[in-house]
Amino acid sequence: MVTRFPLDIPTVKNQISGIGASQASRPQAGAQRTVEEFKEMLYEAIDTVSDLQRNADELMTKLAIGETQDLHQVMIAVEEVNLALQLTLQIRNKMLEAYQEIMRMQV
Repeated sequence: MVTRFPLDIPTVKNQISGIGASQASRPQAGAQRTVEEFKEMLYEAIDTVSDLQRNADELMTKLAIGETQDLHQVMIAVEEVNLALQLTLQIRNKMLEAYQEIMRMQV
């Protein structure tokens, strides 16, 4: 039993030091995951705006060549694109303001 005791102590020390190291690396990994999720969300939002734009263009073309008579549906699609684009621009503006504020911080 005396031979096992000294072997167990380094294992406990390694486990304790491993706990501290894993906690120190977790925020960085969590921050990276958050950045990736935000980037993915932003790309999806831009794709959605692009899809809305294509749909509105298609509806306007159909209205212009006489394939459809539903002016209300075309106007609704155009306004959806307008609102989505305004929201996207406001998000971009807020991101730029946040970046500029971070750059102004003194370390």
